[in-house]
Amino acid sequence: MSSMIKMKWLFGLVFISFIFISGPVPLMAAEKTVTLKAVSAFPQNNKMNDAFWMFQKKVKEKSKGGIEIAWGGGPEAIPTFQLVEAIRNGVVDLAWTAHTFNVSQVPVVEGAKLSRLSPSDEKKKGIFDFYQKAYQSKLNATYLGRGTPGLTYNLYTTVPVKSIGDFKGLTIRVTPAYKAFVEALGAAPVTTDPGEVFNALQRKMVQGYGWPSLGISDFGWDEVTKFVINPPFYQVDVAALVHINSWNKLPKDLQDILMVSMQEVEREALDHFTKLISQDREKITKKGVQEVNLPRDESEKYLQIAYEAAWKEVLKKDPQGGAQLRDLVSK
Repeated sequence: MSSMIKMKWLFGLVFISFIFISGPVPLMAAEKTVTLKAVSAFPQNNKMNDAFWMFQKKVKEKSKGGIEIAWGGGPEAIPTFQLVEAIRNGVVDLAWTAHTFNVSQVPVVEGAKLSRLSPSDEKKKGIFDFYQKAYQSKLNATYLGRGTPGLTYNLYTTVPVKSIGDFKGLTIRVTPAYKAFVEALGAAPVTTDPGEVFNALQRKMVQGYGWPSLGISDFGWDEVTKFVINPPFYQVDVAALVHINSWNKLPKDLQDILMVSMQEVEREALDHFTKLISQDREKITKKGVQEVNLPRDESEKYLQIAYEAAWKEVLKKDPQGGAQLRDLVSK
């Protein structure tokens, strides 16, 4: 037997002996990727998903490929207001949705938009834990955090508004998020699909609408909008939820990665949306939309009406939970 053959034979014998004694060589962690299917309440290119993409990337990096957040579609996959049932029943692993879309199952989260606090301050005051308990008990879901911190709403009009009294008699397109506020201003609320807003404004069927503080040009509404009313109000309440079964299947280290990643994204998203609002405002004012800054006393009254009207709705839906949330937010 040649020396080369002897060496190969000895190497093979040692390797076989190692396998026999030690068992199979374990797989590397990166080869055991856990995939969480995510569905968003918003179309893929919508700015409400900006923090989702941040989160997806950060989770992959922190877990070194151990977790993959897979995009499962937007409203074309599961209609926006049906996503709450999909997460409750475990049809999806992760829902990128909004508190306001979950009110049918968890009424108290109607008040989430009324927080003027940052995500980190909400954690310090026990608000994060409050949402966590509500979602776990009523929606079979773990709450990860907020997707649009710092993103506010404004009212936009086609007619000049110099005081609160000027809203009386106007017809304003609304969503449930600010319907009560518009009514309290003395305007008539109208609910329409976003795709119908342009024609409604153009034909003077409505004289205004509410919308987040950026993004009206995505629909071409800046072409038929004359004024944006300040001050802004509320916070857009996008939230990330994981079905409890999907959450419990994850080892503790991967659960921690999801939570830590979301906390980092919340901080980054706060700066992100602050900059976007400024850039978007500059863009639409250059196209002719005028900013209307209500006088100081009117601004204070305007915001008082906005928050009082909304809290009444929250307390109507869940008197006990609503009172608890209001106390936490007001600390």
